[in-house]
Amino acid sequence: MYVLFVIDELGLDASALGLSFAFGGVGAVAGSSVADRAGRRFGMGPVIIGCRWLTPMGYALIPLAHNGAAGLTLLCSAQFLFGLSIGVDGPLEMGYRQAVTPDRLLGRMNATMRSLNRAAIVIGAPTGGVLAAWLGIRWTLWIAVIGLLISAIAFTGSEFRHARSGADLPG
Repeated sequence: MYVLFVIDELGLDASALGLSFAFGGVGAVAGSSVADRAGRRFGMGPVIIGCRWLTPMGYALIPLAHNGAAGLTLLCSAQFLFGLSIGVDGPLEMGYRQAVTPDRLLGRMNATMRSLNRAAIVIGAPTGGVLAAWLGIRWTLWIAVIGLLISAIAFTGSEFRHARSGADLPG
C-alpha cells in the first residue's frame, strides 16, 4: 500500500519514494548499531516491546501525509522510525529466540518463523488490496496502524516484558 499511497494518492514521484526508503535504511543502520547495548542495558523484553510501540508510531505518520514537502518530510520520518525500530528489534528478537531454543530445535524454529512471516505476507497483501479497493488506501493504512498497536498492547501485557536475556527462561 505504501508505494501506491506515495505515487498514486500523494502524487509524489519515484525519487521522493526512493528518498523515503533511504531514510528507512538510515534508521535501520542506526537502530542496529545500538541494539546490543540497548538490550544489555534495558533488557531484551522491554527494548523489543518499545520497538513494537515505535513501529505504529512511525506508521501513523504515513496516512497523515499529504503532497508536497511537508508530506515528504512525514514519509521520511515514518520510514526512519520504522527502520530504527526493526534495526533494534530484529537482532534482539533473533538473538532471544536462539538463546531460548534448544540447539536441536534451532533449524525448526527458524524455518517456522520464516514460514509464519511468509504466510503473513501471503495473507496480508491481498487483504490489504481488497481493503484499499473497498475503503481507500489511507483508511487501509490506518487499519494497519491499529493492527500494529494491537500487537504492541499484546506484547506489553505479556510476561515477555520481564525478559532481560535468553538466560531468564528455565530450561
